Amino acid sequence: MHLRLDEWLDFLSIDASTRAVLGEVAPLLERNLDAMLEAVYVAIQANPATRKMFANADSMVRAKAAQRHHWQRFVFSGNFDDAYLAAARRIGEAHYRLGVDLRFYMGTYTLMLDQLSKVILENIVNDPARQHRYLSAINRVTSLDMGISTTVYYDSQVDALRQMANELNFALARAGEFRDNETGHHLVRMSQMCHALAIEIDMGAQWAQMIQIASPLHDVGKIGIPDSILLKPGRLSPEEQDVMRTHPDIGATIIPDYPSEVIRMARRISLTHHERWDGGGYPAGLRGEEIPLEGRIATICDVYDALVSVRPYKEAWPQAQAVEYLRANSGEAFDPVLVEAFMRILPEVDAIQVRHADG
Repeated sequence: MHLRLDEWLDFLSIDASTRAVLGEVAPLLERNLDAMLEAVYVAIQANPATRKMFANADSMVRAKAAQRHHWQRFVFSGNFDDAYLAAARRIGEAHYRLGVDLRFYMGTYTLMLDQLSKVILENIVNDPARQHRYLSAINRVTSLDMGISTTVYYDSQVDALRQMANELNFALARAGEFRDNETGHHLVRMSQMCHALAIEIDMGAQWAQMIQIASPLHDVGKIGIPDSILLKPGRLSPEEQDVMRTHPDIGATIIPDYPSEVIRMARRISLTHHERWDGGGYPAGLRGEEIPLEGRIATICDVYDALVSVRPYKEAWPQAQAVEYLRANSGEAFDPVLVEAFMRILPEVDAIQVRHADG
């Protein structure tokens, strides 16, 4: 949000000279603020659709008081600091939670700007240059306030959609894990390890977030494996192993070929998390960097968490034994550069294990 605010301030040329102009006009605007807000809320009440934004008269009184404080404390003074950002975030998030239509939300700024312009034009007469200075400053700070608050509203909406998508993603991923007698905690641990490893190798926060979202779907293809094979307590026959090795392709069929990069990443992870650095993996026998980076990361994190966790068919390995396994297979099963990076984040991996231990 800080970077976004800096960009708004720069784009709208809101600087010390703007604040100086606001200092001149603020007393006039503050004297008329109650009347301006009253005119805005009369317009809101006159429209059946916007009137529904308020549950009752008390809620409108509270909203009006909050708006008065916001305009006087921040907008009229050009005081766009951390306190302003916190206030703008509260306003945007509150309007989103209350279900205020974004069109009406932005429309109230237009009504308020009309009132501000009217006060300036009616009180500053025979001085066009001064009128222009005042109107320009007010237009800029009002546009900034509307832009920041609307951005928070939009971000809240996107965050809610992202959270819903993540929950649906985990629900689908857990379907595969539960059929394999594994726990949802494994998905959380493995995905957070993927995120930490991506950050460690400087892939950036956005890419790291994508792999955290995408990686839990690595074994979703197990949904398509018969129980007689998936839940078999003993060793699989060669024919059964062939069936089991189809689960990456099944997963890629389940995960849609969709333009979203995070969905594409999930498909690539599903397809490649059983490939080996030396080319001895499946289903395609990819070698080295032919294996997508996200697949190589998911492989290490998935295997490590499986080794140090209890499974119906094995006890949990001590960390030292699991670390030795990764090192012994570095350059064969696993990308050696990623293995060394994983060693550097072992303290963070341990913390993830503790936070999301199986109950």
